[in-house]
Amino acid sequence: MAGGCLSCFFAYTSVVLLGGRLYDVEASRCDGVIYKKVGDAVELPSCAPTKGVTLPEWKYGFTLTTAEKLVLRNNQFKGRLDLNPTSFNLTVRQLTRQDSGVFLFISDVNGTQSETVTINLRVYDPITKEPAVTFVSSWDAEKNSCTVSLTCSSTSDSSVTFSWTVRNETTSGSTMVYNVTPQDGDTGFTCTVSNVVSEKSKSITAKCSNTPESPLYTLIPLGAAGGACLMVVVAVGVAVCVCHRKQSPAAGGESNDNTLYADINDVAIRGRNPSTMEPSTVYETVDKVDPLGPQTVYDKIQFSRMRKPSVSPYQEVS
Repeated sequence: MAGGCLSCFFAYTSVVLLGGRLYDVEASRCDGVIYKKVGDAVELPSCAPTKGVTLPEWKYGFTLTTAEKLVLRNNQFKGRLDLNPTSFNLTVRQLTRQDSGVFLFISDVNGTQSETVTINLRVYDPITKEPAVTFVSSWDAEKNSCTVSLTCSSTSDSSVTFSWTVRNETTSGSTMVYNVTPQDGDTGFTCTVSNVVSEKSKSITAKCSNTPESPLYTLIPLGAAGGACLMVVVAVGVAVCVCHRKQSPAAGGESNDNTLYADINDVAIRGRNPSTMEPSTVYETVDKVDPLGPQTVYDKIQFSRMRKPSVSPYQEVS
């Protein structure tokens, strides 16, 4: 007896669960979420039978339709609604993000209230621009490979998700770190930004080498080149200033310096007023000699050998 009751209990439970599942399927034929883009049109199904329907009504926080007529108590949908008088499906045109929300369809069928149809409408902005991709690579001498760090970003205002694809592998997230060896050659990375109504992708190619080729390395030589150019400009400026000062006349008078030799020494010409000093060259200094003194080396020697006249009757041989 107990065994028979237990069998009945299992059978009853099975029937109830089966009925519950059928009920869920029936109720979920039209219930659900609909995703649309801004500017699209959507037809919301009523799932009502073709006959015996009375008091059909669409609601969106407020009543939109009653029976077969539109009731516009809010200007949000003004001029954008169409109601099918046979199926009672509701069409909304030129969707905006503000149209997102829950739509309810209520009706009676053959005098009995039917299940309420609940439709959750979600309206999104479409993604119109490709994502921006940046990456930095660094050489790992111990592993003999490159570590590539990638970042993906989007300017879309709506909620988006990011994913990366490399060598038939897909990972989620806006950032990715990947190891590439020189033997791998060119490695392609694709970032995809998406929402439920649209998506855009951007691909780049990276190559691993022990010679720095990534933007991380190119910044250093560019900076050094810029510093060298700055030093050259400063040196040229200093040289120009020095030249300009040398060519400018001295304050309070005019300079008569014409040659490099004139800059070596200023020699006062004998027999002239010291105030009338004129610049002379080395060669001019040599030429300005005393006319009264010896003119040559031989003159100096001859003068040193001159003696007083001899009183001897014999002429002295010099």
